[in-house]
Amino acid sequence: MNRLFSNFDLRVLKIAIPLIISNITIPLVGFVDNVMMGYLGSVVYIGAIGVGSIIISYILLSFGFIKSITTGFVSQNTGAQDFTELFKSIYQILLISLAISTTIILFRDQIIDLALSFVSSSSEVIANSKIYLEIRIWSIPAIFIRDILIGYYIGTQRTVLAMSVSIFINILNIILDIIFIYYLKYSIEGVAIASIIAEYSVLIFVVFAYLKEENITRINIKSLFNGKSFLQKISVNLDMFLRSLILMTCLSYFIISSAGYGDIILAANAILLNFFLIFSHGMDGFAHASEVLVGDAVGKKKKNYLINSIASTGKFSFLFLMIYLILFIMLSSNIIQFISDVDELKFTVEKYIVWLYGIFIVSTVAFWLDGVFIGFLKTRLLRNVMIVSGSLFFLLIFSFSYSANHLLWLSMIIFFLSRSFLLSISLVITLRKQLI
Repeated sequence: MNRLFSNFDLRVLKIAIPLIISNITIPLVGFVDNVMMGYLGSVVYIGAIGVGSIIISYILLSFGFIKSITTGFVSQNTGAQDFTELFKSIYQILLISLAISTTIILFRDQIIDLALSFVSSSSEVIANSKIYLEIRIWSIPAIFIRDILIGYYIGTQRTVLAMSVSIFINILNIILDIIFIYYLKYSIEGVAIASIIAEYSVLIFVVFAYLKEENITRINIKSLFNGKSFLQKISVNLDMFLRSLILMTCLSYFIISSAGYGDIILAANAILLNFFLIFSHGMDGFAHASEVLVGDAVGKKKKNYLINSIASTGKFSFLFLMIYLILFIMLSSNIIQFISDVDELKFTVEKYIVWLYGIFIVSTVAFWLDGVFIGFLKTRLLRNVMIVSGSLFFLLIFSFSYSANHLLWLSMIIFFLSRSFLLSISLVITLRKQLI
């Protein structure tokens, strides 16, 4: 083992493996949702879950940076041994998150109606998507608070605890899915209710665990609104919000455009996107490890530690890609047969699955370096790269006079490839400055 991996590599694995395990269980909830809906006997339910999930994901992932920036600030402050600033950062991010979630809840009807107005699908799909969203949106405040606390645990390198929380919520969600759909005979609303119960149940657990922390530093409330410190948090949040908004706009356009090709294409693309989400959540394990270790190295101001952090997490990111790609190619046919009893849907998934292989390959560097630059807290750079890549995505789509599902997948390839390329160049420039 030691011949293959250095002691530092083993440290990376100790941080990353619990996060990979927990992250991979996240899209499994979506997979179970699709399976439950698939056996209701109509692709309408799968399509509705696909549309509803991408809209709620658009909202959540537009603010999904909350966990990452918490990790970034906590890891840098831990490295610098500045615990007063550490807890001040947590509470400042909490205040910003509460303001965001309150606004979303207050304007929930307008947000849902606006989102669904962009969907070109059957009236049955739209109606069922709205039922799902009107219930599911109430889980957002719980998710934001939970993500801050998980970011704190990751930033302090207690990833096993973070894993336990994530696995518990996803297992609970899956169990409740089965209870509501299979036993209580609910339709799409059962999936949303299951998520609400799971989210708030776990929030209570996480808050109690945090309150038992022995090293919590008391913070003067007035200091939370300190001009420079608070403005920095707002600036970082705004950069990451714009970055996430562009990312989710591209993914949402992908699903919404899929709806224009019919319910079968919509359902097939939703299933393929779930396969990609499983991969991306696994990659996020090493991205989070990059956030923690790079942030800690920056806080400690140790250059060798910084180089080792970047090199080791990069190595494992590519190793994960190879393992996942091999397993996916071997098992994908059997998984597709299990997903639904609709033959046309299974045939369509197999027709477009080759695009997924390409996306796995070209997106790996982007996932890894996202974590590296969050560790540096270079959020403006991440925002600018996403602006360029998002522009290329839409430029390719609108440059052609015809539309097709293959064009959607090609645009996705270009989107991730450009992110990987631009972040790689940025890494070289950043390291030159850091090591001078």
